[in-house]
Amino acid sequence: MGGIRLKLFTNEQYCRIFELCNSKPKDKTWDDIAKQLNAEFGGLEVSSSCFRKCYQYYMLMNNALKAKGDTAVATRILSVSDTHVPFELPIETLSAYKGRVDILQLNGDICDCQAISKFNKVYRVSPMEEIIKARKYVIDMIEYLQPKKVVVTYGNHDLRFQNYIAKNLDNEMAELMPRTSLELIFVDGFFHYDKREGTKSWYTPIKELFPAIEIDYTDDWWVQIGDTIFAHPSAFSSGVLKTAEKAMYFFRNEGMQFMELVMAHTHRVGEYYIGNTRIIEQGAFSDVSKNNYNNGQLYNSQKEGFVYLCQDINGKTIREKTELVALN
Repeated sequence: MGGIRLKLFTNEQYCRIFELCNSKPKDKTWDDIAKQLNAEFGGLEVSSSCFRKCYQYYMLMNNALKAKGDTAVATRILSVSDTHVPFELPIETLSAYKGRVDILQLNGDICDCQAISKFNKVYRVSPMEEIIKARKYVIDMIEYLQPKKVVVTYGNHDLRFQNYIAKNLDNEMAELMPRTSLELIFVDGFFHYDKREGTKSWYTPIKELFPAIEIDYTDDWWVQIGDTIFAHPSAFSSGVLKTAEKAMYFFRNEGMQFMELVMAHTHRVGEYYIGNTRIIEQGAFSDVSKNNYNNGQLYNSQKEGFVYLCQDINGKTIREKTELVALN
């Protein structure tokens, strides 16, 4: 292909190049396409010839793979949820995916917020201790996996932060604080005022620590990537995969178009199809023997797990290359 530099763009940029080139109107020239893409990509100065060759190269490779009955993988997504720091699993559990992740999707309940829960407890973990540890855990995970992008949703445990503040402080004071501690960890940064030691320590937001990696904190309980919705609802149904089924019908009723639903929250691992839509409950990436909410209540046991999902250039999930991993 005449010396084309295939590492010039990110995977998402390649997807955009294909999308725009594949739908190029007849009245648009390749120079027009180059001008638009260079502007979208932050003021690059890539030639129209380079964009055209990228598109032609992808079409050549994709057609060759289709002829062999295969589909080209454009985006690899690792979704991890329910780490419930300080009960998180070792990052080395993900060693098989090191260097194989384009998007790291953190699907809520990063912090447990144990001390400020409404439930009775026999000991407390300081919220500040949890936040500091969760921040370090996420930093270590990003450095270990080296994704190109991180997409973060919050879960019901993360919302304990807002709920506690709303319950215990005046509205005027609550307006000084974010919805979740994740906003402090990823976007704003925070100070730790150690009253015992009389010190003040600043913790830089994660998005500023990784300038080469896009950090997207959605400030929402769900996000859609390609044809897949990743969600962490607050609702729970005890039936097998019933929570995921309810979530699927919720999004359908909201008019969402998707083919896959990856759901956190239940600490269960399983999947099945409703029509052509696949629903997945991804399990918890925490040590459920320590984080035992159901002890003595005769509920189904908690399951540890995560999802590794591959999509093609159009954002369509390649189901035969998706892995739902159960750890216990």
